[in-house]
Amino acid sequence: MGTLTTQVDFVAGVSVGLWDFVPLTASYPSAGMSYANLAGLPSVYGLYGAFLPVLAYALVGSSRHLAVGPVAEPIQDRYNTLAIQLSLLVAVMYTAVGAFRLGFVTNFLSHSVIGGFTSGAAITIGLSQLKYILGFSIPRQDRLHEQVHNYISNIRDLKWQEFIMGSTFLVLLVAMKEIGKRSKRYRWLRPLGPISVCIIALCAVYIGHVDKKGIRTIGTIKKGLPPPTVGWWTPMPDFLKLLPIAIVVMLVDLLESTSIARALANKNKYELAANQEIVGLGLANFVGSAFHCYTTTGSFSRSAVNNESGAKTALSGFFTAALVGLVLLFLTPVFEKLPYCTLGAIVCSSVTGLLEYEQAIYLFKVNKLDFLVWMASFLGTLFISIEIGLGIAIGLAMLIVIYESAFPHTALLGRIPGSGVYRNVKQYKDAQLVPGIMACRIDSPVYFANVQWIKDRLRAYEARHREWSGERGIKLQYVVLDMSPVTHIDATGIHALEGWITHFAEAGVQLILSNPSAKVIKALETAGVPDMLGRDWIFVTVHDAVQFAARQMAERGHAPLPEAMAAPDSLSDD
Repeated sequence: MGTLTTQVDFVAGVSVGLWDFVPLTASYPSAGMSYANLAGLPSVYGLYGAFLPVLAYALVGSSRHLAVGPVAEPIQDRYNTLAIQLSLLVAVMYTAVGAFRLGFVTNFLSHSVIGGFTSGAAITIGLSQLKYILGFSIPRQDRLHEQVHNYISNIRDLKWQEFIMGSTFLVLLVAMKEIGKRSKRYRWLRPLGPISVCIIALCAVYIGHVDKKGIRTIGTIKKGLPPPTVGWWTPMPDFLKLLPIAIVVMLVDLLESTSIARALANKNKYELAANQEIVGLGLANFVGSAFHCYTTTGSFSRSAVNNESGAKTALSGFFTAALVGLVLLFLTPVFEKLPYCTLGAIVCSSVTGLLEYEQAIYLFKVNKLDFLVWMASFLGTLFISIEIGLGIAIGLAMLIVIYESAFPHTALLGRIPGSGVYRNVKQYKDAQLVPGIMACRIDSPVYFANVQWIKDRLRAYEARHREWSGERGIKLQYVVLDMSPVTHIDATGIHALEGWITHFAEAGVQLILSNPSAKVIKALETAGVPDMLGRDWIFVTVHDAVQFAARQMAERGHAPLPEAMAAPDSLSDD
């Protein structure tokens, strides 16, 4: 099994390495190298970024499929030295976030956010690579409508030779992937797709001389390993100008990289170590800034190729770095004849596996709010930008969390017949209420944002129960508040609880607390609430509290008997 995994990782690593090399001419940028041009840096910086940083991340990172490398950051377009210094600052920030174990912030990337982002980015990246299959030379666009407009406007420039070759490669890649996916006997075909089309393309050029028949091939790639740039780290006179840029780059790259890594981890059924992941990205940027590389982060297209090639472990990153290093040292002439359309076919076939439309359908059926977040992430990524789309979706998800926290679930409780268990009377229709004794539950922490809502719900329960008890000739005398789900109570919540004690006392009603947690009890003790309430009125279970209150009422000549009651819709929330 170990040998098979290594073989698969080798194929995946080589596939990503080949993707990184599809090179560039002045008008036809490649995979790994084109991003350097977009950043205003020498194109070879893109290959440097696919070498040592990849090796560093593979040593430390926790994702088995995330393929790191340089990505386009147009803000890094001033000077090469500033780009290196920016990479250093980003590395320091990544490492600090990981070292101080602040990776929990990535927990705000919900499954809906990641799914929508992944699907939108897959379409965006796929369309950006389609130009290589069509033989176009058009500027890069990130928005769907702009991409479509560019293709329609330039359709007359379609190069039929490249279109035929690129389309043939695309069909071959999809066919090998589907056969490998559907048949265990031929599963070895799936990871061999990218390497196969590269070999076929090189043979077509060297043997069939298709490069002389309208198929454009690569230009010269600068030979040699990246020289060190540690000496560029200091002095840093523009530190104050670079710092805010570094913060933005780090935050955007962190969210994108984590989203990609989590999406692939979910797809391949394993867990990420968030802090380890961040430290890995920091180390990759440290190494990059020391050897002629600008900022490095998780790459969607590289990771898609890595995933679709069948990578099983981070060992594929070692093979990618090894191939890039070998090519830089010895093999640059071999790739001079590789057609551009090869890259487009590889990436387009790879990103199709990351479209998660089934997830959108599932969310629509199960939870409309999650579906809304998915669509916000998907459409924002498609029509605005990857960064802004991701930000909108995260913001919307946070608003939903705040909304749900501000309007928590509460329930009026009744006893299940023949037991000491108390449950929501709306959920359990045979649950029995007790005249004169109201039991209710708060299903969330109690803090400043939801205190008013909880207060309103308690007053509604009180009014209804008072009326219901009065119809049975008994006054409401006790309110049992089940606090077992309350994990936290802040100062505003404590003040509200004190207000409830006073309010009920003035109405001739005794408030009873049931099962507050140790943390909540500690907070209440600090504020003196148990003394104000009376320590005898704090119980472990609702049943104990109700039984005690019932005995108290019996001693005063009232013997409340439980009665079944189907609660009105306004009395309890589901």
